[in-house]
Amino acid sequence: MKIVSLLLIFTGFTFSSKTQNLYWPRDVKKAYKNETRSNDGWPGKKYWQNSARYKITITATPPDRNIKGSEQISYINNSPDTLNVLVFKFIQNIHKPGAPRLGSADPDYLTDGVHIDAFTVNGETTTWNDREYSPTVQFTRLSKPLLPHDSIQLSFDWHFQISLKSGREGMIDSTTYFLAYFYPRVAVYDDYNGWDDLDHNDALEFYNDFNDYILNIKVPRNYIVWATGNLQNANDVLQPAYVQRLNESMKTDRNIHIATANDIAAKNITKQNDVKYLDVCL
Repeated sequence: MKIVSLLLIFTGFTFSSKTQNLYWPRDVKKAYKNETRSNDGWPGKKYWQNSARYKITITATPPDRNIKGSEQISYINNSPDTLNVLVFKFIQNIHKPGAPRLGSADPDYLTDGVHIDAFTVNGETTTWNDREYSPTVQFTRLSKPLLPHDSIQLSFDWHFQISLKSGREGMIDSTTYFLAYFYPRVAVYDDYNGWDDLDHNDALEFYNDFNDYILNIKVPRNYIVWATGNLQNANDVLQPAYVQRLNESMKTDRNIHIATANDIAAKNITKQNDVKYLDVCL
C-alpha cells in the first residue's frame, strides 16, 4: 500500500509540474500578443478571416471522363498583411503519379491531374507554371501586391480526367460520377500560420475559408445532379411534384422528403427519362 501511495504522489507531482510549463508555439504566442486570439478560446478582438466569392461552371458528359471547368474568384484580403504571392489548392493532383500520399495507389486511381487552360489576374492573362514538387499546393507570385483590405479578381479554365476508382471521389460506374475537390481554390491565409501550404496526402481532411459559391453544372438532359446548396432553376430540371416539395421545404422547419427511395428507383424525378446521376460536393 505504501508503494502505491508513493507512486500516486509522484505521478500527481509530475502532472502538475508539466501543466505549469506547457509549451506555447511561437506563432500562437504571437497571435495572443496581436489580440487575434484569446486565452479563453474565443476569437480575439482583432480576429480576421480572409474570404472569397466563387462563380464556377463545370461540364460533365459521361461516359467521357474529361471534366471541364471555369471559375471566377473574387478574393478579399481581410488581413493586415500585404500579400505578394497567392497559394492555391489543387486537390485533384493527388491522383498524379509521384504525388506524396500516405497509402499506395493502383493504376485505376492514377490520372495526369489538373490541366490549367487559362489563368488571369485582374483581367490580365498570366502564364501558369505547374510546380511538380508539390502537386496539390501551387502558388503564383503577384506582379502587384495585394494590399490589406483590398481584393483581387482571378479566373481559371481547367480540365482533368476523373479517376476510374471511386473513393472520396471518382467514377462509381460508367454513367455515375462523384465529383469532389474538383475546382482550384485559394488556400487559407490565417493570423498565426500564414499560408496553409500543407500537401493533401489522401487521408486527412482540409482547412478552408468560409466562402460564397455560385455553381452551374452542365450535364446531359437525362442526368440528375445531387449537390449541396440552393437549387436556382428547379422549374427547368425537375418534375412539378418535386418542385412543389422543394418549395415547401424552404418555408418550414419540418423535414420534407423531396424524393423518396421509390422515386429514385423509378427514375422519374427529372423532366427526362432514363435518369443517371452526378454527385457534386464543394
